[in-house]
Amino acid sequence: MPAYIVFNYQITNPERIDELSEISKEKDKNSLHNPKVIVASRLHLLEGDTDFPFMVIYEFETIQIAKEWYYDKTNQKVNKLRQNITNGWVSIHSGYILDSVII
Repeated sequence: MPAYIVFNYQITNPERIDELSEISKEKDKNSLHNPKVIVASRLHLLEGDTDFPFMVIYEFETIQIAKEWYYDKTNQKVNKLRQNITNGWVSIHSGYILDSVII
């Protein structure tokens, strides 16, 4: 079953956001956890309001692999940089496979 790690944040140091992006891409390219970025953009709200206008969503094969990726020692440099230049939160979610839709 797929799993997702979701980053919701506001950028507090825009001068370093490109650095974070490049370090993340390089690390993920070499990761044994096979992370897949499926969303990386500014939010376009349909309802409500938020102080955290950016979102990145990674997809993984399982929730265990997602947790291993997040806590992997090679990820800690990226986590520390992200925490220094953004405010927000990170969440993990189990996915599911919908066999049929009833409307």
